[in-house]
Amino acid sequence: MLKWAGIFVLLLAPVAMRAQAPESTVGGNSTFWAGGEISSFNPDFSCSSSKPFGCPNQLVGPTALFDLDVAPKWGVEGEARWLHWNGPDKQIESNYLGGGRYRAIRYGRLDAWVKMLFGAGLITTPNYPEPGSLKGSYFAYVPGGTLQYRLTHRISLRGDYEYEIWPSFAGPPSYSSSGALIQHQDGLTPNGFSLGVSYRFLGQ
Repeated sequence: MLKWAGIFVLLLAPVAMRAQAPESTVGGNSTFWAGGEISSFNPDFSCSSSKPFGCPNQLVGPTALFDLDVAPKWGVEGEARWLHWNGPDKQIESNYLGGGRYRAIRYGRLDAWVKMLFGAGLITTPNYPEPGSLKGSYFAYVPGGTLQYRLTHRISLRGDYEYEIWPSFAGPPSYSSSGALIQHQDGLTPNGFSLGVSYRFLGQ
């Protein structure tokens, strides 16, 4: 996990440094937000339904995030998510993601953003390390959207939906609560919602 966190920071640090340079110094439109969320995701693995709240064992955990908006409608987002609670038989998933976002709608204090993130998805399946279980990391690309409501000049409430796509995942078969066999040979698509707060550290 520390290895992925280090890679994540190294990849995004140059972008952050560049965006804080001349434009913000001369009073540009760059802003920097950081915050946290609580996330609830359908892990896809061990679930017969792919709906956001369609799993009896929704994975739950914290998310740390930042948004670096380099123009009024364009920005960069990075996040780390640890879904370590409520999984069946110690199942967990984690994400380390970064990418771009675009503000599609502004209505009063409410902003609606669309985003595309890329990075790593990590999974430990139920009952690991027993036979038929696994622990691994996979490339993921993640379309999603964010609603952000500004409570004050510095503080915003936010809600996210993300649909993760792990195209190379191929795991051992599992069983639904009814005993039906579930094969995992066509990738993995965890998806879910997050709610939280962000704070503006830089910008107007």
